[in-house]
Amino acid sequence: MKAPLTLPSTELAASLRSGEIPVAAIGCGWMGLPTALLLAEAGVKVIGVVKEPKVASLLNSGISHIFEPGVNELLSKHVKLGRFKATVDTLQATLESGVAIITVPTLIDVFNRPDYSAVEDACLKLGRGIRKGFFVLFESTVAPGTTEGVVKRILEEVSGLKAGSDFGLAYSPIRASAGSVLRDLTNYPRIVAGIDPLSLEVACVLLSLIVKAPLVRVSNIKTAEAVKVFENVYRDVNIALANELALYCEKEGIDVVEAFKAATTQPYCHLHNPGPGPGGHCIPVNPYFLIRRAESLGLNLKIVSLAREVNGSMPSHVVELVIQALRECGKELQGSKIAMLGISYKEDVKEARFSPSVKVADHLINAKAFIVAYDPYFTPHEVFELTGLKGANSVEECVRGADCILVMVGHREFKNINLSLLSPLVNRPAALVDTRGIISPEEAKNQGFTYKGIGRL
Repeated sequence: MKAPLTLPSTELAASLRSGEIPVAAIGCGWMGLPTALLLAEAGVKVIGVVKEPKVASLLNSGISHIFEPGVNELLSKHVKLGRFKATVDTLQATLESGVAIITVPTLIDVFNRPDYSAVEDACLKLGRGIRKGFFVLFESTVAPGTTEGVVKRILEEVSGLKAGSDFGLAYSPIRASAGSVLRDLTNYPRIVAGIDPLSLEVACVLLSLIVKAPLVRVSNIKTAEAVKVFENVYRDVNIALANELALYCEKEGIDVVEAFKAATTQPYCHLHNPGPGPGGHCIPVNPYFLIRRAESLGLNLKIVSLAREVNGSMPSHVVELVIQALRECGKELQGSKIAMLGISYKEDVKEARFSPSVKVADHLINAKAFIVAYDPYFTPHEVFELTGLKGANSVEECVRGADCILVMVGHREFKNINLSLLSPLVNRPAALVDTRGIISPEEAKNQGFTYKGIGRL
């Protein structure tokens, strides 16, 4: 097999496209599998590495274990064409490849400290199989200094080789969102940095096979790591600002939607929408990478930490709105039936990691409320598995006999709800709490509901 670091760029691209240099995709989850399949679509022979034999078997049958538009079709196609296969054997996949891409989860522990155990495990296994001329691209979101302090260190220790002189190493963080991953991976500009100029060049050749947008080369890996974390911190801080202003609006008697709409007529004002707090695998997690890294340098990131505090408090505030609305109906939370609409962390996706809905459900359960949940993207069984809640098959089934309708997600189906059809089904007097601002307060009140919303009148 040709060694990627020894080839001119044009020959390397051709060797990848022809399948002559296979790629080991270590981590085939929400971002790793779409990346692997886009490479296969470009002609690359890809060996996907997963942890569970059941997942490998499923993938090799052409069936995706993740719900992401377009992924199942690509998987089925490239399994049949022989361009993609899955395994649990990292070493064997590495020995059969000339390139490895690491896209594994990076989490936080119960103390909000970075948990890079999946990265460490991948590197320990990968290091046993790399050899001179091999190339490694790392894509997981991490704090600045992690690629060199964890990935490079472990690969060098295990392999006995040196990054830069013996094998290539580059970093390029994933930029994609659930529900549009394939499109985002293809069309978003991509940040990339290498341990040395040759590694950077090889990374650009590899990424150019799937990325149509510009590749943004930065001067060093630490900068590339910082860019991705900064992006998510920016969003977290701005969401927190919107949420805090919405809390103020509730106290002041101002409608936040009207105020924000007017404020954003100023060209330099770009306020986010308030809500029950951000979810997903990035925004609730990544800021802590930066916070802890800064602490190790003797720096307290006050705004970043405060944003996490504000956004982390929003599920509790949602419960307070439910309590207020029920009391205005002459009811208490304990024993009341709550119809929760939405489990996903954002609209129109089947993804519930770090979803505010799950946190709100926990609070309501602890308060001894009875909750039934409906989400058009999850079966009742899946709802129960994720939350422990009874799942419903429809909005109507969910709200029947409810004391409070709690809108947690702005799914398209929920935006088109006809309250006149739901009003006769609830246990009146009933409340409606809208955390996403998709229900007209006037319409809710006209249909006899006691209405509450984040920052709404």
